[in-house]
Amino acid sequence: MRSSSRNSRQPYRALGLAAAVSLLLGSTVRAADPPHSFVLTAYSNGKGGADLISGNYAAAAKRLHSYPSTMSFNTSTTSNNRCVALAVTKQCDSARVACDDAVRDAQQEKATLPPYQYWARKLENDYVAVALSNRAVFHWLQSDSGAAARDLKKAEELSPKAAFIERNRAALQYSRSAVAQVAVAPASP
Repeated sequence: MRSSSRNSRQPYRALGLAAAVSLLLGSTVRAADPPHSFVLTAYSNGKGGADLISGNYAAAAKRLHSYPSTMSFNTSTTSNNRCVALAVTKQCDSARVACDDAVRDAQQEKATLPPYQYWARKLENDYVAVALSNRAVFHWLQSDSGAAARDLKKAEELSPKAAFIERNRAALQYSRSAVAQVAVAPASP
């Protein structure tokens, strides 16, 4: 269940994600190559967000170890940040569960909106798109480009103009002919 205030989870303004930090694969991301980098998207104002922004991914994963209560208003935000932290720290089994949880939690929060909040569904689509895009990057890290493409397609249907989805789509296309990069970076509005 989520509060009706969305000020704390605006995905393109407050989603100020960890600054462009290269991670894990291939060589360092060069300034000319950012379109070929996958982007994991985290909520800077969510649990573990400060650690994700500072690049302290192990601390974020530790902070996000406990699951939020079912009464929490930030369940999908926490699940999403957990997905990012665990994917970046290569805790594959835990990351798979966290990324699936993030998608499920965002979809559930969207589905439980009362009818009078129909206007909020577009915003909820963005949260589901963030979770799907992150899971797509995780699939790619696990060498499952088919699952990555399916999740990115679903994310794009929900939030077709999101910069982080466009960037991940470009990175997925590029990765078929060369080694792409993975970065945690801010999404453009």
